[in-house]
Amino acid sequence: MTSDVLQSRGAADEGDGDEQAARQAADVFFLLLKGIKNINIYRHAETRFAEYLEPAHQALTTFLEDHDILPLKLTPFTLEFKKHVIYQDEDRENLTYRFYKDGMRYLMFRKGMPPEELLRFVLLATESRSEAALFQEDMITRLWKEQFDFIEYVVVEGFGFGELSEEEVEIEVEKIVAYLRKQLSANSDDVTRFARLSAEDLELELTDVDQMRGGIISGRTATPGDRSQVQDELFQEAKKRLFAKMVLILFQILELECDAEDYEMMLEAFTQVLDTLLVSEDVKGAVALLQRFERIAERPLPPSRVQLVTKMAGVFRRRMAEPHRLDAVGQYLMLNRDLDEAAVHAYLSVCGEEEMLHIVEMLAGMERQDARHILINVLAEMGRNHVDVFARRLDHNSSNVVKDMLAIIHKINPDNKIQLISRCLDHPNIMIRLEGLKTLAKSKEDVALRYIEKAMRDEDIQMRVGAYRALATRAPKRAAPLFVKAMQADDYLSRDNRERIAIATALGETRTDVALDYLSKIFDQKGGLFSRGKVDDIKSMAIIGLAAMKSVAAFKVLAAQVQNRQNSKDIMQSAHKAALRLKQDIKAKRAEAKKRG
Repeated sequence: MTSDVLQSRGAADEGDGDEQAARQAADVFFLLLKGIKNINIYRHAETRFAEYLEPAHQALTTFLEDHDILPLKLTPFTLEFKKHVIYQDEDRENLTYRFYKDGMRYLMFRKGMPPEELLRFVLLATESRSEAALFQEDMITRLWKEQFDFIEYVVVEGFGFGELSEEEVEIEVEKIVAYLRKQLSANSDDVTRFARLSAEDLELELTDVDQMRGGIISGRTATPGDRSQVQDELFQEAKKRLFAKMVLILFQILELECDAEDYEMMLEAFTQVLDTLLVSEDVKGAVALLQRFERIAERPLPPSRVQLVTKMAGVFRRRMAEPHRLDAVGQYLMLNRDLDEAAVHAYLSVCGEEEMLHIVEMLAGMERQDARHILINVLAEMGRNHVDVFARRLDHNSSNVVKDMLAIIHKINPDNKIQLISRCLDHPNIMIRLEGLKTLAKSKEDVALRYIEKAMRDEDIQMRVGAYRALATRAPKRAAPLFVKAMQADDYLSRDNRERIAIATALGETRTDVALDYLSKIFDQKGGLFSRGKVDDIKSMAIIGLAAMKSVAAFKVLAAQVQNRQNSKDIMQSAHKAALRLKQDIKAKRAEAKKRG
């Protein structure tokens, strides 16, 4: 936001006093904007909001001590004090635009304003659209509901002057607004706190003002397309406001007048409101309805009405959890561009054990990744005492379903988590077995190692290769002797080349003394006339294992084999290439460590 704006556009004979007061008012808003900026930066530090606004409040208090009242005229992008612009911001998210759009023309601060009231006004003026309270109320309604004692305002709503010219319209409007401004500026305590203009209100009070009929239109002549667009926008806005006011009226009736005879009718009305919100994909609004019930039940009402509200809230919760309404939430998760995770979580929290299966099925059919993430979190919290519901689906044919069930079980973290996950290792679908292995590899529990070792004997080479890597990472000292034994086995060189490389690499990645000692001694082997090929093959695997160790000791072994005349020419060349790559890797690793240090 831009601030610190003070432009004099008044008459040449304006007094220095007004200009000085305008500068003082501009300073108030400069400090106010500074405080708002701090609030926006430190939104989490709500206890410090008053502290951020303290300089602005002190400046405002000083101004009001001298002038009693700070009257400000609003335009879409400016605030004016006695024809001096003291604030200007062309952004529609500024301090004035939303108030001006909803009809406010004058805003006034009165002497004696406490810090708490200024803070409430600032939070209201700067709230984001997503934070707007229940059912998209306009800013004037929200101001009225806050019940400010030291803040007053004049609101103009859709009136016009028939065939008057544009200049005449401006004069008449100024007369009306000036009259209300004068009334609001009175020094007595008996003043109007909130005003919406109408012909009936002003007809007897104003002089020299013609009868008001229609609307004020200024600027270029509207085209049919302009008129159609404006009418459509007005229609949509009117629907929103009408719906919001209807809901507020329903809650007022519930709180103040409802009795047992009205129960069924009121419950049906609120149910229709719920369905309307869900059809429009307003899950947050649906949650707000339930929260409103709960707040009313906590108020000091007659016991019979509290009982009635509590009963209605309970039935309303059950209706929220009915299958077709849960499906509406699922549609929201599937189609809405910007998902509100907190709202979905709050909505689905009304579900019980019976509805949990429906949400599990919803998850199974959900293709959107971020929506699946939300449902996984909901189910993990909802199903803490029902892990068997998710365990039964580990036999599902869909790898996505099994993956989601594993994620839920991992979040719940039951005592038998590893045993449940291990069931995936026996699944006929290789993708599910690999998913189970990946989950076991992430586990820090020692019992998981036993199942990883079991996967090393799986019939599929992908599983065995994955298990070698997982065991080397999770338990190097336990893995090294197993890999040495595998390389010493008679069938090692007859295995698929991918598996031979995987075993040698995994042995090197353990970076243990056992691995270094065994891989180094392989080069002592000598081949006869008929066994030279096998010796070279095992030495090639040793070179791969040493390269995977990425250590200085392994580099020294490889460098020694470059000059070892007992090796064949191919082995010496392979050792030379591996040593060069390893040297580069070690240098890069040291440079990175030095940079971090």
